[in-house]
Amino acid sequence: MIIEFIGCTGVGKTTLISEVQNRLAKTIPVTTSFNLVASPLGLNHVSNRMFRNFIQEIAVLPIFIRNLRRNKAIVTYAVRMLRRQADVSIFTINNLRGIERKIGVYEKIRGYKNNRIILVDEGTVHLAHKIFVFNNAGYTSDEIIRFASLIPVPDLIVYVRAPVENLIQRTLNRPDPPREIRKNRHLTEKYINRAVAMFDH
Repeated sequence: MIIEFIGCTGVGKTTLISEVQNRLAKTIPVTTSFNLVASPLGLNHVSNRMFRNFIQEIAVLPIFIRNLRRNKAIVTYAVRMLRRQADVSIFTINNLRGIERKIGVYEKIRGYKNNRIILVDEGTVHLAHKIFVFNNAGYTSDEIIRFASLIPVPDLIVYVRAPVENLIQRTLNRPDPPREIRKNRHLTEKYINRAVAMFDH
């Protein structure tokens, strides 16, 4: 079964996944989506988030392309939403890479779910964060509902939450904060509040 962990930046998804994996591993086969992608390449030891994302992007690109017809509706929808921003920037490019990575990883791991539990840190459902939170054009309830109807979903979603002030402080203290906010407190507060509102919706 595929279990995806979602939630705001700084909420502790990665730490929680590690703890859950350690506990489940005592009784049942369990792994993470990153390990399934990176292990055949001998790169599952990589811990830097930027490098991990890059490894996944490259490794699953052929799978993403091969299954593009199946995922055409959500890819088209996501690109259309991102195009509503005032300009195309490096952040837009990064978001497009995120779409490729998350859908490609999902297509890779769904073939393994019958013989183990797969823990996913920010998978297909978490695409909502890239599409809606950092998109200054805004969004409507109907657009979130439309997104939910198109996205390939895991078997179980774990929504991890924390007080907003905690999220802001953790994000500001991270060595690898999201590119969109860096160490800017004003932007961090703005996007954390947008993310909480979006996920709660």
